[in-house]
Amino acid sequence: MPAPHLTFFVELPRTDLVTLFDRADVVDFLVAQRGAIAMGLLDLSPERAAVVRRLEGLGVPVTGWLLLDVAEGYWLNADNPERAVARYRETVAWAAREGLTLHRIGLDIEFPRADGDLLAKDPRRGLLTLVRRRRPAAQVHAAERAYADLVREIRAAGRSVETYHFPYMLDERAAGTTLLRRTLGLVDLSADYEVHMLYASYIGRLGARAYFADAPCIALGVTGGGVNAGTSEEAARLLTWPRLEEDLLAAAAVTREVYVFSLEGCVEQEWLQKLRALDWSRAPAALTPANARRMRRQRRIARWVLRSEPLLDLVYPARSRRAPG
Repeated sequence: MPAPHLTFFVELPRTDLVTLFDRADVVDFLVAQRGAIAMGLLDLSPERAAVVRRLEGLGVPVTGWLLLDVAEGYWLNADNPERAVARYRETVAWAAREGLTLHRIGLDIEFPRADGDLLAKDPRRGLLTLVRRRRPAAQVHAAERAYADLVREIRAAGRSVETYHFPYMLDERAAGTTLLRRTLGLVDLSADYEVHMLYASYIGRLGARAYFADAPCIALGVTGGGVNAGTSEEAARLLTWPRLEEDLLAAAAVTREVYVFSLEGCVEQEWLQKLRALDWSRAPAALTPANARRMRRQRRIARWVLRSEPLLDLVYPARSRRAPG
């Protein structure tokens, strides 16, 4: 089996970003592996531009992964399409000014950062709160139209589009509902590269593997980094090398586009040489029949819950949601 195309997420402030790419071993690894970078644009600074320009000059493609201020939700969602459009236009103006290609634009579709904090603090109570505050379907559909217009604008400028989704969006589509999107503020978009965040660190080995066969592009993690880096809870979730290796082989069996969150985590754990030496011809570890049944059952339950939307609207009506930001 040939090696898949690997893209590494990088989500670092400018000073740490410069330090990371000042390392010759990191740059040499990307060039040798013909890897790509999806760079979280925490700022549009000259320092960040210099890193992108250097990578592109060496033949390493860079995706401009759009991120907002925390007060605006940080990630893109149904509450902030206007700000996402503005951020995109700021980004392409920066790229033109700095002479950058940015061959793709990444749209990271996740719940507002404040809602994520609520779920992290108390998952059960947080989810009930978000269900009660769920948005009108009309708001979600209007946001999807706005984002679809943005995708057309990006393509018209000559760039392709990546979207980063929670895997449960695949169940929402199959169920034909809007409950997940209304609760978490997600939007469903058509893109050139649809990447599903199948992070065993958060949804478990079986939870992630349950979606591998249906995901056009697969993102694996977490190896380190990200907005929760540095907490004891996050440290406990980090993948071991055997876990990442198994996920890489399993993902490569079903897709040619594999993403890893994150490059800085792989560097921190000294895994670049292990990634270089990985034997992609090895078959992934097979799931036991019992685990395969558990995977299918988990997805059936998820779809059953989503199809309860009409009943939920009847017996547990939504309250008015606070204004975004």
